[in-house]
Amino acid sequence: MMSPLIARTGEPELPVIETAAACTMLHSFYTEIEKILKLIAVDLDKKIPSSESWHRDLLSQMAAATEARPAVITTDLVTRLAELLAFRHLFRGASIALMRWDKLSPLVANVDGVHEETVRELNQFQRFLRLGPANPNK
Repeated sequence: MMSPLIARTGEPELPVIETAAACTMLHSFYTEIEKILKLIAVDLDKKIPSSESWHRDLLSQMAAATEARPAVITTDLVTRLAELLAFRHLFRGASIALMRWDKLSPLVANVDGVHEETVRELNQFQRFLRLGPANPNK
């Protein structure tokens, strides 16, 4: 869905309707990833962070291995997702009219890479769920 906007990231400015669309899509993109991570936290860790910074704490929790599971995502992906989380907090508290394309376009440009990395890491975690821990003797 973001391909038309990704193709325009080199442009210095976009009309407000397209900027608003990019904001909404970035917000939804991050929110859906966070929902997956939250389900893992509830189902496997039996806990989700409850502090005011629970969104960031959830990312850290998913990057750490526990007795029940390996790390779900890498610290590199946490860094990339944290950028989207920071945008999400800004988006929820600010008017679309204040969103500037020159600040937004780098996030849009990185969506494909973040998506690919997220899919790769979640697929690897899914393999752990299906097959259990890797046996180093095999």
